[in-house]
Amino acid sequence: MAEGRQSRVALDERARLAPNEWSSVEVRLLECTATGFRAAANIQLRIGTSVTIELPALGPIRAWITWRKADEFAARFAKPIDLAQVRWPSLNRVAILARLLGERAAAHSAGRDVEERELRTEILRSLPIQSADEAR
Repeated sequence: MAEGRQSRVALDERARLAPNEWSSVEVRLLECTATGFRAAANIQLRIGTSVTIELPALGPIRAWITWRKADEFAARFAKPIDLAQVRWPSLNRVAILARLLGERAAAHSAGRDVEERELRTEILRSLPIQSADEAR
């Protein structure tokens, strides 16, 4: 999801996505910003399709699919959300870090330098901070 420099939350969380008014599917949220999200699921979505995603503490949020590649897709929210209000059930830092490291390795292999640098920054932000006393 190319959202530029805005705040981004790296995730590895399950969510419900309604691609229409009569059904929903489980997706894996990979990241979220105030203006959109990136997720993975074995579902065919056309760019421009209107969807609704259920976010913890916010409820259903309308969005439009903006990007799709293999089983991943990104969507832009109809209105920006307040990320501070979303209550993610369990930010599994190890799973998130493993996913980010894999994405960085793929970006490096493909020569996508800008994406690799952005992922490196995200990885560094995800690492726990350890004081000098704790390191001993």
